[in-house]
Amino acid sequence: MKGPDKTNSDIFLSVVAPVYKEEENIEAIIRNWEKVLEKCEHATEIVIGNDGSTDRTKQILEQLTEEFPNLRAVHSKQNGGYGDALFKAIYASRGQYVVTIDSDGQFELSDYLLLQECLKDGYDAVTGYRMGKKDTFLRVLADRALNVIVRVLFGLRYKDTNCALKLIKGDIIRKITIEARFYPTPTEILLRLKEQGVRIGEVGIHHKERVGGQSHLRLIRTGWDMFLFLIYMRLKLFLKRTRVINDF
Repeated sequence: MKGPDKTNSDIFLSVVAPVYKEEENIEAIIRNWEKVLEKCEHATEIVIGNDGSTDRTKQILEQLTEEFPNLRAVHSKQNGGYGDALFKAIYASRGQYVVTIDSDGQFELSDYLLLQECLKDGYDAVTGYRMGKKDTFLRVLADRALNVIVRVLFGLRYKDTNCALKLIKGDIIRKITIEARFYPTPTEILLRLKEQGVRIGEVGIHHKERVGGQSHLRLIRTGWDMFLFLIYMRLKLFLKRTRVINDF
């Protein structure tokens, strides 16, 4: 069990994550996150966006919310995609700062401290880049190709635009709209922050192999969807800058 309850209306840090059919992993991951957050001097919360999971994920989350007062889950009846689940979790968060993270155990939540340290340089958001990404060769190659495409289309010179681990001021991240349903979501967040003039830092973080279960990513379909989405975002940005539409 946790120590004293630090959850109140003055939340310093919100950890937000989407989850879909992670019954094998989610309890261990949340317990690990709770141990990390226990060391935080300020009030924290975890907000999970459950993307219509059809396994035992919902039941496990409901049990955990009874044990951990700072844990909340937003349940969707249908599968709306990674982006939809993450957006709902972000919108439901209350923290002064928001950490976005995946729920498959490939990121260390404790690395948020590295991102937090980077905020001292005057940034309003910090994105991680995966050092020694633990994934298949093709997926590592696909991520590198994505970074090149994003650099060409948008001029963003970050090492890892699609890294899920990001730390952003809450009043900024809760104002953006997320349109992507799946894989492009972390990149979309970065694009929208940059267009708003948000100062964004970047710092290296750890990356591990998935702890259990299976990825729902399909490389060829995902790559094609990602390419189409980036073209859509580039066109939308052009229309905004030429005042054809009001907002990006």
